Amino acid sequence: MSLPQTTSGYGLEPDEGEPLWFNGGRAVVKTTVDQTQGRYAALEIWARKGFAAPLHIHHNEDEFFIVMSGEVRVRHGDEIIEAVPGSFVYGPRGVPHSFHIDSEEAKILLLFGPGGVEGFFREGGKAAGSAGLPPAGEEFLDREALMAVGARYHQEFVGPPLPPKGSPSGGGTPPR
Repeated sequence: MSLPQTTSGYGLEPDEGEPLWFNGGRAVVKTTVDQTQGRYAALEIWARKGFAAPLHIHHNEDEFFIVMSGEVRVRHGDEIIEAVPGSFVYGPRGVPHSFHIDSEEAKILLLFGPGGVEGFFREGGKAAGSAGLPPAGEEFLDREALMAVGARYHQEFVGPPLPPKGSPSGGGTPPR
């Protein structure tokens, strides 16, 4: 399903929106800069264990993570947050962050303000070829190409992804 072409409000059923395959996961664009008069963008990410974002910085937008299912570790600055369904993490622009899916699968709702970063997922991904996750062996942009796309959307990649839980540098929850 494509997104409604309106700025007057709308509703979507689960899995409705603009489906993309992105870096081995499935992203569904729920709302865009065009629909919210520049204020927000929202995407749902569904991915398998091991899916992770490199440590990166958004220079233009704040990001909100809401874990809908599964277990996801989120690194925000120097803090590691063990997120489970219902967890909410706020990441203001300018702060390095990453995440790693530790459960067999997970779904995350990402909200960005202001909008526009959804273009990164469109350029860095491709239209989903089916309703599920991408098949094994599906090809995606390499690291260098993805970094170039990110730079166009004012994202700076500053380190590797958060490693798997239990690995020597996989972290846990530091004391607060």
